[in-house]
Amino acid sequence: MAIHEPEPNIIKIYRLVEEVVSGELDIPEFQREFVWTKDQVKDLLDSLIKGYPIGSLLIWDLSDYKSGKHTFDEKRKDWIVDGQQRIVSLCLIMSKKPYWMDNTEWNELLSKYKIKINVLSLEVALEYPGIKKDPAWINPREIFSEEKDEGLSKLAEEISRKMNKSEEFTKIYSNIKRVWDIQNIGIPVIKVKAKLEDIATIFERINSAGTRVKQSDVTLAYIAVYNKDKKWIREKFMRYLDDLEDNGFYFDPTLIIRAITTIGENKAVLKNVSDEFLRNEKGVLDKAFSGFKRSMRELIQDLRNVGVLNSELIYAKNTIIPLIYLYHKFPDQHDFNKAFHFFLLALKRGRYSGSAETSLQEDVNIIHKADSFEKAIEELHSDIDPREIEAELSKDAVRNSVHYQGEGRFLKLLLYLVVYKKEAKDWFSKKRLGYLEPDEINRDFTIEVHHFFPKNILREKGYRKDEQEALANIAFINPGTNKRLRDEPYIYIKKYKISEEELSKQLIPIDERLWEVDHYREFLDRRSEIIADELTRYMRSLYPEFYS
Repeated sequence: MAIHEPEPNIIKIYRLVEEVVSGELDIPEFQREFVWTKDQVKDLLDSLIKGYPIGSLLIWDLSDYKSGKHTFDEKRKDWIVDGQQRIVSLCLIMSKKPYWMDNTEWNELLSKYKIKINVLSLEVALEYPGIKKDPAWINPREIFSEEKDEGLSKLAEEISRKMNKSEEFTKIYSNIKRVWDIQNIGIPVIKVKAKLEDIATIFERINSAGTRVKQSDVTLAYIAVYNKDKKWIREKFMRYLDDLEDNGFYFDPTLIIRAITTIGENKAVLKNVSDEFLRNEKGVLDKAFSGFKRSMRELIQDLRNVGVLNSELIYAKNTIIPLIYLYHKFPDQHDFNKAFHFFLLALKRGRYSGSAETSLQEDVNIIHKADSFEKAIEELHSDIDPREIEAELSKDAVRNSVHYQGEGRFLKLLLYLVVYKKEAKDWFSKKRLGYLEPDEINRDFTIEVHHFFPKNILREKGYRKDEQEALANIAFINPGTNKRLRDEPYIYIKKYKISEEELSKQLIPIDERLWEVDHYREFLDRRSEIIADELTRYMRSLYPEFYS
């Protein structure tokens, strides 16, 4: 289907609102929810009253499609590609519920967006206590609820009576009629007829200042259009994403869609996925989705066992796709430790950044072609030299790392995994890292650091910022722990009765002399050596054959 020449047309506001209410105008899956602020809605109304242009709308002609975002019938509709925020704002101003919103969502918006018009000055403002009970300030919904001049006349009489200013009736009537008449303002509407993939490009180019439309958004829209199960996206896919998030693992729909198409068609590049798969012909999409969920469930359990308690700890999330595929392809041969070893190296090297799709598809192909888990893992590691890994985990590498940037970011994650494996406890709350209670994992856990030597002490002694933030100067605590420590370590260790056992679990050298700020650089040297040895030992334990 070729893109037709756009056809501009002028449609009055009241007609656009009617079409949104009736469902003749709908929104595609890749449209975001209503996000305009109260000030933006207020300014839109003010612009209309003053006769300012508010731009054109872009509508997708759906002659060849049947359903929209919340459509469950076979009624033909057009989709709003650009202009959703303005149209919903008009609906709010006129108190007309859009077709795709449920009553709860709509009522919440109505209670939140309280805008008032001064019937004497036509000033538009957000409601505040000073005007809440002033009869000169009315909600525009009161005006748009009237259908004829007779109703407007009665409204003007009522307002002038409440104001005790009968002499102002004519002015009040004239002003509210002016507001009512904005319904008859014509807005340029451009209707295009294009393929789904072209619509995403059009949307992105005309809305460059807004949210970028991604290929996953287009794929979701495609599934929504073609899938016979009209509730698949909302009641299966989106509900599953919500369940994942409730369990601490939130992933962008892009990743989930990629993982499903990888399992279903061995394709991580969405534009290469077949129409038959996305249309769920013979249930192939459902089958892949089920396989994905089984693999994801096992992956989450294994990740939690090693300390990755939620998705926040995975800072490059595409790296889990090969792991999911390995579970699916080799359910009876799977060795989590070896797969996790590759996962960590992919994180470290930013394997799926830059030309992410190309590298990801290459790894998917390796797994797909392998006839055993061991061969797949060997091939995935084939371009990695174990000597390079050990050099990157050396004392010098640790000593020169700042914990929140570059190499230090990865080394901090690895250090946390080592400390978690040792079942270290928060020094101050005495609870195990990552736990709320002895048997209750904290699904909201994030890696939170405690500077072993407080930064204020190091700053006073003239140490550089990179030395203050050195990887070797951090320990881990649970979120919410009080960190207001101003003393040198040798003081607060005794104050909080931190045992040598718990210090050792966080790889702190047991030498009180090194806990004094005058020996800080010596402390960094010694602890960097301990950390380097432990990180190397940890990586070797995951995949011993690789290093032998």
